[in-house]
Amino acid sequence: MGDDAIYSLFLEGTLLAPLMARNALKSNVTWASYPFLPPTGASGCLAELVTGGRWYEGNTLDLPARRLEEVPGFEGVFALGAYPTEWQMSRRHFRSHLGSIFNYEGNVWSADRNEGKKLAVVEETLADALTFVVCSHQREPLVRLHGAVRGRLTRVAKKGTLQLPFSARPDLIELRVREAAGDERALTVTLVGEMGSLPQRRLLPGQMLLYYTPMRSRYRAGRVEWDVLPCIWEEKIHLRVGVRIFAGEYQGEPVGLSGQVWDRLRTPWP
Repeated sequence: MGDDAIYSLFLEGTLLAPLMARNALKSNVTWASYPFLPPTGASGCLAELVTGGRWYEGNTLDLPARRLEEVPGFEGVFALGAYPTEWQMSRRHFRSHLGSIFNYEGNVWSADRNEGKKLAVVEETLADALTFVVCSHQREPLVRLHGAVRGRLTRVAKKGTLQLPFSARPDLIELRVREAAGDERALTVTLVGEMGSLPQRRLLPGQMLLYYTPMRSRYRAGRVEWDVLPCIWEEKIHLRVGVRIFAGEYQGEPVGLSGQVWDRLRTPWP
């Protein structure tokens, strides 16, 4: 298939615990969660499933960033995130660490001494399910991916657990490039300037925000680096008339994927 069309695979999994996908701009005191799993987290999660890799936490373990598109047999396959259909943010609550020495008289804590930590203010995303959106110009790798991950149980984000069903057939659609007509629901995060509608339901605090979303990751000079885009996401946002999208129909509804988001993921990172 040429560059004017892509296939999209949907993998819906059941969340067995709250989603804590910590915001890229979090501080040591405030831990805010995205209401979705960003492309970097979705790519790493699926890469671990297909390779049998072990789940790790932290960026100080001398581990490379795990990306689905770098797994042999899945070149050109990109995860664009995982999204709930119904969700809400948890009430802000405090979280401590076992063995930490808390001190509210000093400044920020020193990680090497583990002293002076403050109780973290935590927000989590509460949802029943997440749907991975995975795209490629080729259909066959997406079919293989479905066969490799179906029925699997995996860790996801900070402390979540996800169960993927053992479905017989992959949930696949074809998307073709064109200008948006304005009625296409955005399948994934989209750029702020491409937003074509506002939500038609009452939003709770914390919903419909600007999210600095990590699109790609890599390991360099002893740390994981992120390529971040300012994006908008809400489950019923439409794309703005005239923007370049990959469009199709899913479950009887016109849907679209931002052409700029797709280009950002598949373009080599300098």
